[in-house]
Amino acid sequence: MTVRLVLFGSFQAAVDGHPVTVRGDIPRAVLARLALAPGDYVTADELIADLWDEPPSTVLSSLRAHISRLRAQEWGDVLSGGRLGYRLDADPSDIDVVHYRRLVTDAGAARYDALTEAERLWRGEPLAGLRDFPFAGPAAASLVELRRAAAIELGALRLGRGEHAVVALGLADLVALHPRDEELVRLYAGALARSGRTGEALDAMDAYRSAVEAAGGDASDAIAALRGAIVRQDPSVVGSNDDDARSVQRTGIPVPITRFVGRARELELIERGRAESRLVTLVGPAGVGKTRLAIEAARRTTSAVDDEQWLVDLALSRDAGRVLAAVADVVGAPEHSLGAVSDVLSGRRALLVLDNAEHVLGAVARVVSDLLARCEGLSILVTSREGLRMAGERIIQVEPLTGASAPDALQLFLQRAADSAGSTVFTEHDEKVAARVCAALDGLPLALELAAARLDVLSLEELSESVLAGHALEGRAGRHDSIEESIEWSTALLPAPELEALAQLAQFAGTFGHAAIAGVCRVEGYDSRELAVALARKSLLTMIVTEQGSRRFRLLESVRAHVRAAHPPADLDAWRQRHLDYTLQFAEEQAARLRTLEAKDARARLGAARHDIDRALDNAFATGDRALVMRFVGALSWYWYERGFKTDGRARIERGLAMAGEPTPDDDCWALRAIAFMSSTDADWLEVVRTVARYNRTAEGAREPGIRMFGATMGAYIAALTGEPERADELLAEATRVREEHDIPGWLVADDLMLRGDTLRALRRPSQALDASAEAYRRGTELGHMFPVKGACYVTGKTFLDLHKPKDAMPALRTGALRSFETEDLPSLMSAVAVLGAACAQDERMHSAAVLLGAAEALGDRYGYSIEGTDGGYHKRHRDLARAAMTPDDWERGRAEGAALTVPDLLRFVAQLG
Repeated sequence: MTVRLVLFGSFQAAVDGHPVTVRGDIPRAVLARLALAPGDYVTADELIADLWDEPPSTVLSSLRAHISRLRAQEWGDVLSGGRLGYRLDADPSDIDVVHYRRLVTDAGAARYDALTEAERLWRGEPLAGLRDFPFAGPAAASLVELRRAAAIELGALRLGRGEHAVVALGLADLVALHPRDEELVRLYAGALARSGRTGEALDAMDAYRSAVEAAGGDASDAIAALRGAIVRQDPSVVGSNDDDARSVQRTGIPVPITRFVGRARELELIERGRAESRLVTLVGPAGVGKTRLAIEAARRTTSAVDDEQWLVDLALSRDAGRVLAAVADVVGAPEHSLGAVSDVLSGRRALLVLDNAEHVLGAVARVVSDLLARCEGLSILVTSREGLRMAGERIIQVEPLTGASAPDALQLFLQRAADSAGSTVFTEHDEKVAARVCAALDGLPLALELAAARLDVLSLEELSESVLAGHALEGRAGRHDSIEESIEWSTALLPAPELEALAQLAQFAGTFGHAAIAGVCRVEGYDSRELAVALARKSLLTMIVTEQGSRRFRLLESVRAHVRAAHPPADLDAWRQRHLDYTLQFAEEQAARLRTLEAKDARARLGAARHDIDRALDNAFATGDRALVMRFVGALSWYWYERGFKTDGRARIERGLAMAGEPTPDDDCWALRAIAFMSSTDADWLEVVRTVARYNRTAEGAREPGIRMFGATMGAYIAALTGEPERADELLAEATRVREEHDIPGWLVADDLMLRGDTLRALRRPSQALDASAEAYRRGTELGHMFPVKGACYVTGKTFLDLHKPKDAMPALRTGALRSFETEDLPSLMSAVAVLGAACAQDERMHSAAVLLGAAEALGDRYGYSIEGTDGGYHKRHRDLARAAMTPDDWERGRAEGAALTVPDLLRFVAQLG
C-alpha cells in the first residue's frame, strides 16, 4: 500500500494512486503532523501538544478515536500505533513537503536539477488549511525560510546560465512577500537589470529603501552601489548589450564588434523619418554602409519606440517568391503566408528591417504595402540601391564619406588601420597620406575597410601607392569609381590559397562559423579556418556576434556576388558534396541537443544556419536518394514543429516520404511523429488519426523499439478521445511492455510518459495521470528535455481543473508557461495561458480569467495557436463561466486588457497569479 500526501496548498491525499477524501480538520491535522516525519514514531503527548492549544480532559480519548476512524477507513495499513506512539508508514518522496525539504537541503552535485524540481513542488502556502493547529505555524515558517534560501541559490545558478528573465519572474512574488529582504531584492534587481528592465530594477530598490526606512532602518551601501551601477549602465551589472535599448526584443540584428563612425546626420534623418513615416528606405551604392547604418539606427532605438525588431537579409532571396517566406522565417510566423506574418507583427510597436532589397524590389514593395496596411504599429526600414517608389515612403540618401563627411572617412580608415596594424599612433604626415587614400577610394566605407586591412603587410606609403596605381590597367587613372573595382583590387592582392578559400566561402548561403569552414572548405596544405581569419583581417569577411553571443562570419552581398562570378572554386561539385555531408551531420547533432540542457544553443545554431540548411536540403532532394533525404528531414522535423515552421516543414516531409526508394522506418517515423503534432496544433484531428495510423504501420519495421512504444501510446490517446477505453488500455499495456523489455532513450521515455498522462486524463483517471505527468516532468528536467516538461505541466493543470481544484492547477500551469517562454515555444505558452484563464474562471477570479483568455486569443493568432481549434468546447465552457459572472463592460475591458499585453507583460501578469 502506498500513500501520497500533498500539503502545499490545499490538503490532498491518495492511497494506491486513488484520491481519498479525509473529512474533518483534526484527522487531516493528524495525518499532516505524522507526514512531516514519515516512518518516525510520534508519542501521544507530542501529538496532543501539536494539535491542541488547550487540550480538554478527554483529549487522549479523542485522539485515539480520530486515529481509530482513520485506520478503519483507507489508512489501516499505513497508520500504526503502540507503546512508542503513532507513525505514518510512507515513502518520504511521496510527501511533497518532506520531498521538498530533502531536495533543498541535499548537498549533492546536481543542485540545479534538485532546486528546479523543488520549485515545481511549491504549489501554494504550506499547510494552508491547518494553520490553527500549533505545529503548523512553525513547520510552515521553516519551509518558507527554506524556500527563500532555495530561491536565492537557484536564482544565482540561473543568472550564471544567462537565464535573467526567468530569475526575475521567479523572484517577483517572493520579493512582494519579503520587501525588506536585502539579499532577495539585490538578486531580483540584478536579474531585472540584466533582462533589460532597468526601470523596474530601480523601482524595486526604491521600494526596498522605502520599506526599510518605514521600519526605522537604513538601506545598505550595497543597495546604493547597485543602484548607482544600474543608473550608470555599468556593463558588469546590466550586461554587454546596447546601452540605450535593453528592453527591445531583437531578432537577426547582430551586435557589431567594430566601432561605428560618423553618420550623425543620417541617424538623425532616420529618427525623424521614422517619426513621420512608417516606411523609410536607405538608398545608396554598394559598399556605402547602408546595412551597418540600419543596424546602428535600430540598436539606438529605445523601448519607447519599439517593442520588437527583426532584420531580414533579402540578399539570399533572389527569387521574388521567397521574400514573404524569408520574412516569415525570421519573425517566427507559423506559415509562409501574409496572414500568418501579419498576425505576428500586429498589435505591437515593431520595426522590420529589410536589408538588400534591390534584388527583389517589386516583391518587396508588394509585401511592404500589404504588411503596412494590415499592421498598424509596424514600421519598416529598407536598405536598397533604389527606392521602392511607394506612397508615403521616406527616402534617405546614404552618400560616400566625401566633402563635408571626409573627416569621417579619415576617422573610419584610421580606426580600421589601427585594428589591422596594431598601432594607434599616426603622425600628421600619416594622416595626410591616409586622406589621399580616402579620396582615391571615393570615401566608400567598404573600400576604406578593404584598404586599411592591407596594413598588416603593407606600410601606409606602400598602400597609398598601390591604391593610386591599382587600376591603371583599366584606364581609370587609379580611381575607384565602383565597389567592383575595390573588391577586385583586394582580391588581386590575395595569395592563391586565400583566394581559393574566399572562393569556397562565397558559396555558403548564409553566415558560417569555424566548424562549418573546417567541415566544408579544403585548400591543399592549409588550414581553411586560418585562411578565413586572414580574410577577415583584410575585411573581405565580416565577423558578427549573434544575440546569443556566438561569433560567425559573413560576406557582404557585394563581395559574395563578385567572388562567385569572378572566382569560382577549383571543384564546385566536390564543395557541394562536402557542404551536404557537413550540414546533414550538423543538423543531426543539433537535433540531438534539442533534447538536452543545451537546447537553447542548439535552436540558435539551427536558426543561424537556416539558409545553408535549405541549400543542403535542396541538394539532397536533387540527388534522388530517399534514404539521405529522410535522414535530413527526420533530423529537422521536430525542430520545424517546435519553431512553428509547419507549412514548409510538412511539405518537405511529405515530399521526402513520397520519393521512390526503400523506406527508412526510423527516419520516416520521426518525420511522421512531427506531422502528427503539427496537425494537432492545427486542430486537424482527422489528419492526426491518419498520421498516427501511418506512423504505426511504418513503426513495424523500425529498429528503435521506442518508436513502437510511442506509437502505441499515440494510438491509445486517439482511442481515449474517440471513446474506446478498452482499446486504449490494450495499447497502453503494449507501450509499457515495450518500455520494460528494451533499453529506450530517456528522452523518448519522458515524451511517452507525458502523452500517457494526457491519455489517462482523457480516460478520467486523474491520480494515474498526475503520477505519469510527474514522472515525465522529473525525467525531462533531469535531461534538460523541455518538451515533456511543458507537456506535463499542461496535463497536470488540466487534470486538477477536471477535479475542480484550480488553486492546485495554477502553479503547474505557471511553470509550463515559463518553460515555454524559456524555450521560445510561444504556441505552448499561449496554450498554458488559455488553461490558466480557465483555472481563474473556476477559482472565481473573473477579471484575471478575462485578461488571460483575451491574451490567449490575441497573441495566439500571432503564433499559430487557436484557442477555438484546440479543445474549443473546453475553453468555451470556461469563457462562458467568466462572462456570465461579469457585467458585459467588465468582461470586454478584461479581454481588451489581455489583448493589449506583450509577451513579457503577459509573463509578468502570469507570475503575479497566486
